[in-house]
Order: sequence, then C-alpha cells, then structure tokens
Amino acid sequence: MSHDGAGAPPADGEMRWHHRLSARLTLLLLGAVFVLAVATAVLLWRALAAVGIDAAGFDPTGQLGAAGDPATVGEALAGADRATVAAILRSTLINLAVVVAVTLLAATAFSRALLVEPIARLTQASRALAAGDLSARVGSTDPSELGELSRSFDAMAASIAGAQDRLEAQVAARTTELRSLLKLSNTIALTTDLMPALEAVLDQLVEAGRTRWAEVLELEPSGRLVTLVRRGDPPSVPDLKPGLPTIGPEPTPLAADLAPHAVVEGDALALPLRVRDRVVGVLQAVAPEGEGWDEERLRWVGGLAAQAAVAIENARLYELARDEAANEERRHLARELHDSVSQAIYSVVLTAHAAQKHLPAEATRSSQALDAVIELAEAALAEMRALIFELRPEALAEVGLMGALHRQLDGLELRHGLKTERRLGPEPELPFSAKQVLLRVAQEAFHNVTKHAHATTVTVEAEPAGSELLLTITDDGVGFDPTAAYPGHLGLTSMHERVASLDGHLHIDSEAGAGTSVTVRVPVGDAALQALQEAAGDDAAAASADADEGADGGRA
Repeated sequence: MSHDGAGAPPADGEMRWHHRLSARLTLLLLGAVFVLAVATAVLLWRALAAVGIDAAGFDPTGQLGAAGDPATVGEALAGADRATVAAILRSTLINLAVVVAVTLLAATAFSRALLVEPIARLTQASRALAAGDLSARVGSTDPSELGELSRSFDAMAASIAGAQDRLEAQVAARTTELRSLLKLSNTIALTTDLMPALEAVLDQLVEAGRTRWAEVLELEPSGRLVTLVRRGDPPSVPDLKPGLPTIGPEPTPLAADLAPHAVVEGDALALPLRVRDRVVGVLQAVAPEGEGWDEERLRWVGGLAAQAAVAIENARLYELARDEAANEERRHLARELHDSVSQAIYSVVLTAHAAQKHLPAEATRSSQALDAVIELAEAALAEMRALIFELRPEALAEVGLMGALHRQLDGLELRHGLKTERRLGPEPELPFSAKQVLLRVAQEAFHNVTKHAHATTVTVEAEPAGSELLLTITDDGVGFDPTAAYPGHLGLTSMHERVASLDGHLHIDSEAGAGTSVTVRVPVGDAALQALQEAAGDDAAAASADADEGADGGRA
C-alpha cells in the first residue's frame, strides 16, 4: 500500500510576508476599501459636474470657482433643478451600490478560495482519515499557514499509514513465529525421543536466519555440560557458562526477562534452559554477521530456548515414568517368582530330603543322586532369592544395605562361581533413598565384574571413615583403561550420576591386566540427609509450583 503525500512546502526557509494568511486578509480589506473610496470619488465628481460645478475648481474649504465667486456648493445645488439633482443622486447611488456589490462578490470569491475551500478540503481529509482511509490527503501547494497545516496533516497521515504498514508486518511476522512455535510444541509433545525434538528447535533457529550457529547442552547432575545437538558452522567463540554477568567492554541491552540469566559477548549468546527454577541445560548461539542481538531476536531465541527446556524435561519425565513402570513390572515378577517358582524349588528340596531319609542304607547310588538334586535345588533356590531381592527394591528396607550386599555376594558365588571376600561394617546412618543409590552402584559394579572383568575373586569393603561411608569393590579381572571413551559402556556415567546425587565421590582405578577397583565416598548422618534434601530441592519446588498453579486454577 502506498501512502505518498502530495504538495511540498517551498524551500525558501521562513515564510514570506505576502504568503501569510493575515497579510492576505489585510490586503483584501485594504483593496476593498480602496475600490470603494475610488468609486465614491468618481461618482461624486460626476455628480458635481452634472450640476454645473467645476470639479477642477472645487476647494475643500467649501468655496467654488477659481475667480472668487462667493457661491457655496449648497447654494449651487439649491439653484439647480430638483429633478436633475434627484436623477443624479439616484444614478450615483445605483452606481455606488453596483460597485459595492461587485467589490463584495470579489472579496467573497477571494476569501472562499483563500479560506473556505482549503478548510473544507482539510476537514474532508480529516474525516476520511478518521473513518480509516489511510490514503486520504489534502495535497495543497498553498504557501500560506493553511497550506502548511495541510502539508502537516498529509505528513501525519503518511506517518500513520507507515506505522500501520509496519505494525501489519510485525503482526504477520509474529503470527509466523507463533505458528512455528505451535508446530514445534506439537512435535515436542508427540515425541519421546529427545534428539529429534532438539534438532527441530535448532532448525528453527538456523534456517529462519535468526542465528548462524546454535547448540544445546544438557546439564548433568554432576554439573558437567554435555553437547546434545548443534546446527550451523561453528564460529570461534569462547565457551560461555551459565550464571555469569554480561561481559564485554560494551554490555548488550537484553530483554527484561532474559537479562538476569543470559550471557552475551559480541555475537555470541549463552542462555540457560530453565524449567521453573531449575536449570536443565544451556543454549548457545551466534547472531548473523553484523546483526547482533536486538530485543526481538532475543525474544525469539528465548521462546525456542523454552521449548528446548521442555523437550529435555519431557525426556527426563518419560525416563522416570519408564523406570517406574519397569520397577512395577519387576515387583510383579518378583511376587510371581516368590509365589510359584521359589516355592516349587523349595518343595523339591524338602521332597528330596524326605526321600533320602526313607532310602535303605544300601541304596548308595540313589542317595548320591538325591544329594546332587538337593545341592542343585538349594543353589537354584539361593539364586532365585537373590534374583527376587534384585527385583524388589523394598527388600532393602528389611535387611539393610549390609544385608543386601551380603545377598548380592551370595548370588555371585552361587550363580557365577566367584570367590568373594567381604569386610562389611555396621549398618550406616543413611536415608533409605541413599541406600538404594549405593545398592544400585554396587549392582552395576558386580554386573561389570561378571560381564567384562573375567575375574575369579571379588572383594567388598564397606566401613565408616569419619563422617563418610567408604565402599570399595575390587576384582582381579582383566581391567580396562578408565581414560578411554566408553559411550554408554560399563554404566560408568550412571554410576557417577548416582553418587553425585548424594554429594559423594566415585573413583575408578583400573589398568589393563591388573583388575579394577571402584571406590565410593558418601556423607553419612546429617550430612547425608542434607545432601539428599538439596538434591530433591528442585523437584520439591517444582511440585510446590504445580500445587500453587492447581490451587489458583481451582480458585479461578
């Protein structure tokens, strides 16, 4: 839509005096007075000439004649014929009336062209603009004040039209952004795979031209940032860490809701991915060359960062739900094994013992066979009990951490033929959830021993060391290089994460051909409780926020 104004003011600087409206009106009035004065003088001259008075010898003092005739004008008129005088006066008045009428008509036409029509055009354009016609213009070239007012109106209308065009463009752009965000939200809501969701987020950033490079990093429980996905050509920028103030010689203005958290240096931006009050990762991006980070670009990146945070949180919640479903299935399987298979094996053991008692003394071969059956059944029963214990986390509350470690080691002996050495101290002062974590770490270590170490002996030590519990699991297996990259191998990442959740430390000492030693240190007593409370603080805050939102919704 084009909204060009017509008519431009003269480029003469200050308005000339004869262009001013007041000057024009004054000239119009003076012109009318001058015309009336001249017309009156002419008519008066003709009237005097008609009654025989020499106008050329007329004296303003009232005397007539250059020869000193003492007759006055009144005496001259008195001596004239009345009919003639009346005719002259009538003709003079008619002519004067005609002159006055013509003068008034001319003045009216001039004033209409000067005042009425410009005001009418300005009024009409104003009404059209008020009705929504942004193309309404006066188009005056008059250099007077009314012309300036008309051009100011045209400029104002053009400005309004331009603002309307810009607003429509912004609304269209914002609508496109919202549609993209809605599509992205649907993608995130319908997928349980984290990587495609994050790739869709970065595709929106890079392909839309908002950034030339972007990456998403996940914040692990240990505090380490791990790159999940990136898009674009990686520039040479410093690593930006969350929680820092804005840096650089010239701080970049940020949107109010992003300023407390974002970090900007040059074209680089680091924005924390937050879910309520918990940081789950970082979005790093680089603006297009020479464009920088304005408020609109930051708002767009902030919206996509929120979507990335939701994707990471959804993946975490899905993992938790899957783990809970798996635990429920394990509990169900443990009950089934206990109620059926375990009882059946136990019945076999009892029956074999009873049969052995009733065998005659000379039935040596049968007795030996029954001994073998009893031994196998008892081994199967021990293995079944260990398996049921692994499948039932609540069994830990019955026997404690040390009892659970004893059962795990018994299972290693019976199922895998390993020799075990154990030096287990008293039950530590740990919350139940901390004991669960330590048991899972030990189970992961035992799993590595049986699957990868090819060991013959496993040694477990669990003793208090001041305000900490020291748990050491050592094997005489083939060992490995702990500095090598084992993505997803040996469960080392999950072991580190579990111990870090207790504010503890895990150290792995291994060498090829020299076995492996896993050392875990975790706080006990009040320190352990405090560590768990801090680890659960974010989840509690999230639950509280959900409850508050639910209460607000109920009140609404």
